[in-house]
Amino acid sequence: MIKLKRGYCLHEIAGVPYLLPYGQNVADFRRSIRLNKSGLLLYRTLEQGADERLLLTTLAEHYHAKDSDIPALEEDVRLFLLQLQAAGILTPSIRYAPTPTDLFFQIGPAVISYNGPEQLLKPAFFDFSCQAQAADLAFRILTAVPDVHAGGELLIHTDELIICRNEDYYMFSYPAGYGIAEMHVSLDGRQAILFCPEPFASDLAEKVFHIMRFAYLIRAQSLGAFAIHSSSILYQDKAWLFSGPSGSGKSTHASLWNRQFGTPYLNGDLNLLVFMDGKPIVYGIPWCGTSGQYTAKAVPLGGITFLKQAPTDALLPMTAEETALRTMQRLISPSWTEEMLLSNLLFVERLGSSVPFFHLQCTKEDSAALFMKQEIDRYGTR
Repeated sequence: MIKLKRGYCLHEIAGVPYLLPYGQNVADFRRSIRLNKSGLLLYRTLEQGADERLLLTTLAEHYHAKDSDIPALEEDVRLFLLQLQAAGILTPSIRYAPTPTDLFFQIGPAVISYNGPEQLLKPAFFDFSCQAQAADLAFRILTAVPDVHAGGELLIHTDELIICRNEDYYMFSYPAGYGIAEMHVSLDGRQAILFCPEPFASDLAEKVFHIMRFAYLIRAQSLGAFAIHSSSILYQDKAWLFSGPSGSGKSTHASLWNRQFGTPYLNGDLNLLVFMDGKPIVYGIPWCGTSGQYTAKAVPLGGITFLKQAPTDALLPMTAEETALRTMQRLISPSWTEEMLLSNLLFVERLGSSVPFFHLQCTKEDSAALFMKQEIDRYGTR
């Protein structure tokens, strides 16, 4: 059942129906919404209590619609609900039924439904295509600007990105002029609306690709999946991750393994970790930095190595405290709130007691990969 929130009233102005904001919505500069005949019919139906099916039935009966008219009416209902949600009139628990034009992708533990211009999807997504099913994240692109700009608590502010949280959703805005108006993501990560007024702008697919990652990681975190900045290889049927600050040589180290031992690359920049049946798994994801190296496979996690450039190859001791802190520093799962931070920390602490962690000071020579391989092989014989 779709629920309306308080803060708007339906009233006619000179015979024209409007949804007028009052109370806090006025303080938040929320705008009035003009309703056409269909919008008025749908809103009055919502006032009585309705779901999407009833809205569609009501509209179809009112217009004596034929079977051939139903897809267009479904789209009208969907866009109407999206407009109300963007204005903060609906509760954030709305789940939109897939449309015939939706595309579906299984990325890690989350199924994403995508509704928007197909040219805005990077080709990498199609390696994760799956059949239509209930989506964990419904991602919608609207070729419009939002009717309102509800702020809220400021979480992140940089020259390129502002993230706020209100009682309904996270709002992403792009002050540097990103070609994107805003993105709204429900607090549970189930719904994301990207407002993109010019979907045919150059390089927009690349921007949408990175913006979608934010929405995905919110939902993935709620499903117990966390992303760590790292390169990874496949060795002994397990994923081995190499991580460290920018310039520490994680990509170089992975390439040394590949060249000397023929170990396949898994991801050149980002790996998604989740516990399945009590064991950590590395899921393939399409986001891989500039490396172009990714996989759609899921592989058991072997271990994680933190790298530090040095003139010689050696292992450095690491306490449980250092392991947790270093892993936390490399996570890119959101930590915008205390709840998010604690969620990350609990996962890191569990991970620290499940797989080996190494701190390797190393060169960029072949010897570094050989040294680390010998250490991993020794660990496997314990």
